Formats: sequence, C-alpha cells, structure tokens
Amino acid sequence: MQRPANLDLISLDKHWQHARPYPPLGFVPFHEAALGNGDSFGLYWPIGREALQPIVVETWHDEWRIQPHFSSLAAFLQAHARLDEDDDEGYVDTPALADDPASPRASFLAARELIAQHDGAAAIALLEAALAIVPEYTDALVALHGQYVRAGRIDEAVKVAIQALISPPSFGGPPLKALHWLRQQALPEAEPDPIWRHCGQLSLSFGGSKENADYPVLAAAIDTYLEQGKLRSGATLMQTYAELMSAETVSFQERYGFDQDAFIARQIALSAQLAEGGRDPARLWTVQSA
Repeated sequence: MQRPANLDLISLDKHWQHARPYPPLGFVPFHEAALGNGDSFGLYWPIGREALQPIVVETWHDEWRIQPHFSSLAAFLQAHARLDEDDDEGYVDTPALADDPASPRASFLAARELIAQHDGAAAIALLEAALAIVPEYTDALVALHGQYVRAGRIDEAVKVAIQALISPPSFGGPPLKALHWLRQQALPEAEPDPIWRHCGQLSLSFGGSKENADYPVLAAAIDTYLEQGKLRSGATLMQTYAELMSAETVSFQERYGFDQDAFIARQIALSAQLAEGGRDPARLWTVQSA
C-alpha cells in the first residue's frame, strides 16, 4: 500500500485493524473533518491500485456506505484548508469537478446530471474515469452499464454488469437491473466467468430468510476466480460476500459456515498475493518503520 507523501499532515489511526467487513479492507480512518457522529474520512486503496497513492473516502455508517469523495489526500487537504473559519461544523463535502477533476464521486454525480440531459457520451467518459480510479465503485458501474446498453456497446455492458454484481454494497447497489439484463444475454458455450454462468441463480435479495441460494453461488464464484488466477475479481467478491454475510443473523452465518474472523484472515492473505501488493493496513506501519 503506497503511502501518500503528505501523510504527516493528517492524524491517521495507527491502531486501526481490519476486524470487520465494514469499512472495507483497504480503508484506514483519520481524524480530520470528522463530525463526531460515528462517520469519518479515511484513506482507501482501491482493489488493484495498492501500488498507487490512496484516495480519500467518507464512511456513512448508518447506510453501510463508502463515498469516494477525493482522488487524493492532497485534494482533500486543499478542500479542508478552504473551510470557512466560521463554519462550526467544518464539513468537507464532495468537491466540485473544477476543484478535483478526478474525484470519483464528483464524476459520478456529474454523470447522473448528464444522463438526465440525455448526454450519454459525456456521462460515459466521466463514469469510465471514476472507475479507472475505483474499479469496485458499484454505483458508477450500474450507471455505466445502463449507458453502455443504450449505446449498443453490448460486450462492454456485459463486462460492467459482471463487475457490478461482484462489487461491494458499501459502494452502492444492488445492481438489480444489471442482473436482470445479464440473464437475458446469450451465454457463450465456453464462457469462463462463474457469475455470468450462474446469474440465473442469483436474486440479490438478502436478509429476512433462513436460507439464501445466492451465498453458495457467490462462494463458489470466489473459488473459481482464484482457480482461474483472477485475484482482483476474487478479492472484490470476497469483500462483497463478507459485507453481505455480516448483515445476516448469527444463526444464519452458522448455517452457512461463515466464521467472520477466519474469512477476514483469508481475505487479507489473498490480498497479499495481488500483484500490486497487499491490502492489510498493518503494511503501512511496516513500511514506515522500515
């Protein structure tokens, strides 16, 4: 995990350990601009971008969401410095694209406005830019899928639909339209992707029942991705699985053999195999002390 050059300008929680599925693996909170309501800003290394400097996200814990506001710590610090001294709350909001042109959330919000104005081409460009920074940004994936379908870019729409289905609920969703659309597409005879092959067995409806056929499909897909050497896809779906399962009852988790501590340990171990580097926050302090 690449440390930002100006790390000494924030009060990073050096005792942070990834012990629960939310916030997602790859997140480390800091104290600046926290409102004291349980939410905080933090550094986040998107999956597959561990060798690059992190973005800055905000937790919305009531919704179990992560909002990727800033493209870099430098962009966050600039916004924080611009706060009015008379602003008692001191809330750092989503930046304007003019202030942070690479902000994933600002790009997503601007794309939604362009979609409403029927400017699909411009919206696609913004959504693609956001996803180049945060490939697991579920809300942006869902929006981009819809625009690809409207533009007749079916092969790209399939890829984005699959990515949306494996991406974490903390970044948006559920991608129900993408699921329903993917079910209607002709499945190539030798299609290797386990999510596309078995999307007909998925409902994306979770909670409130003693059994859910989605979980065995998702668990098997994780194993298949790892067997295929698609570590990014496997790591992404593991985060999704952990978030979904953690919202179920203890008895449900036991019924499906979900041991949170063991699963997170496996998740961290898998991330260490990523070509770009592991996602364990403890790596930050190892690098710092080296």
